[in-house]
Amino acid sequence: MTLAELLAESRVVPLSVHGDLQLPVAGIQNHPREVRAGDLFITTEAGGLAEARKRGAAAAVVSEREISTDEALGFDAAVAVEDVPSAIPPLAAAFYGHPSRSLAVVAVTGTNGKTTTTHLVRAVYEATTGTRTGMLGTLGFYVPGQSRLESDLTTPEAITTQWLMAQMVRNGTKAVVMEASSEGLAERRLDEVDIDVAVFTNLTRDHLDFHLTEEDYRRSKGKLFAKMVDPGRHRKVVNVDDPSAAYFVAQGGPDVPLVTYAVEDEEADVRPLEFELSLFGTRVAVRTPRGVLEISSGLLGRHNIYNILAAIAVGIAVGAPSEDIVRGIKEVRMVPGRFELIDEKQSFSVVVDYAHTPDALSKVLDAARELGPRRVITVFGCGGDRDRGKRPMMTRIATEKSDVVILTSDNPRNEDPLDILNDMLAGIGWTMQDYLKHGESDYHPPLPNGHRLFVHEKRRVALRAAVAMGEEGDIVIVAGKGHEKYQIEGDKKEYFDDREECRKALHDVNELRQAGIDTSKFPFQ
Repeated sequence: MTLAELLAESRVVPLSVHGDLQLPVAGIQNHPREVRAGDLFITTEAGGLAEARKRGAAAAVVSEREISTDEALGFDAAVAVEDVPSAIPPLAAAFYGHPSRSLAVVAVTGTNGKTTTTHLVRAVYEATTGTRTGMLGTLGFYVPGQSRLESDLTTPEAITTQWLMAQMVRNGTKAVVMEASSEGLAERRLDEVDIDVAVFTNLTRDHLDFHLTEEDYRRSKGKLFAKMVDPGRHRKVVNVDDPSAAYFVAQGGPDVPLVTYAVEDEEADVRPLEFELSLFGTRVAVRTPRGVLEISSGLLGRHNIYNILAAIAVGIAVGAPSEDIVRGIKEVRMVPGRFELIDEKQSFSVVVDYAHTPDALSKVLDAARELGPRRVITVFGCGGDRDRGKRPMMTRIATEKSDVVILTSDNPRNEDPLDILNDMLAGIGWTMQDYLKHGESDYHPPLPNGHRLFVHEKRRVALRAAVAMGEEGDIVIVAGKGHEKYQIEGDKKEYFDDREECRKALHDVNELRQAGIDTSKFPFQ
């Protein structure tokens, strides 16, 4: 494909052009370090042009301000456009042949539940006549027949998205289920993705470091539903228990078919009639427009009922056979880092979960309490360089819904971990100075509700303390990281996996207890 053909196919209109538009384009990139010989390089920053040219880029798309610079004029061809970020999605889609048009695309947005819901929906699609289904989300990017690709992004950048979908089309994949993050939608990563089904799970406080206001956050997610305009092809799936449900229903075309789900709203299309929760799984009888479906799932906790209902609603929306919906959901035994049970034959439960927002933490703790434990012991931290406002909120929730809380670090990044802990302690009206004052006599008085709170700055120490404290019938909830395998402190990103740390701690505690040593008092010293 020549640069002229690419511009014509993408409908990107140049403001000015230097060089030969008949130049063949071998690839397309917007990060200079990924450029290969013959590529088209797209950038908003002149600083990357020299490196891209050094790596062999043949052409560049830049702003009008940069088009006459020496860096831009050094390419065989340079094109100026009015808005570089908005040009990236159509150029990428055109270069890769608009692959999403050949796929059934389901996109899930919401604060919580996206990852589990996408796993369930993918299983429903694959249960339906063996449809090969890709997946893009927090746990990585999966192209059927290839190894899973790790990523720090929930929703991949526009060029990566089109590249991945093109690979799916080439290997016979028929559908893809993806998480649509608010940042991804705000940054136009899905502008040229032809989405068939939009799913809304819930909306609670998160990412205000990026969006600044809750209304901006909601508006970004609403962009997904604004794409639903064709009644003959598009479908909306909405959790009508959420206060923002009406906003999402109103986006897009008014005649686009809608399937609603809920636990509380009796008018919802998909709703549980009864359910049974245990540490061994979940059973739920679900009322649907087709009748009652009996669902058996290995997923744990009340919050997962919503995710199961969302998957059922998608199945109904796309016409999947009822038996395939039931079978697909049953196939998903566990989603990594989502209420994941860590079992080393101990006499109490240890659960690792990704909950890192006030609402998610509240739901996880409610789910734990509903399982009937003797005590709920919770370990969590809050990330640095992120929304400070949620820190005291999460501590308040944790101390209200847990018998014991241990505050710790979770990716402090460029903040002092003690400053983050200080913000968290504000949720109970304390400061780090207050906490340290209580600890001078090795005794931490209970909170007004009788619950206990401890602070261990080092996450590994906090996890080991919680596990050492666990006794028969307790449940230890380790929240915040879930599937993540790293801890970011300053500029260092070091390997750290809550699940591995819990297993090691359980192994050590089991050995100590077999030797007759009481570990339950360790955290109090």
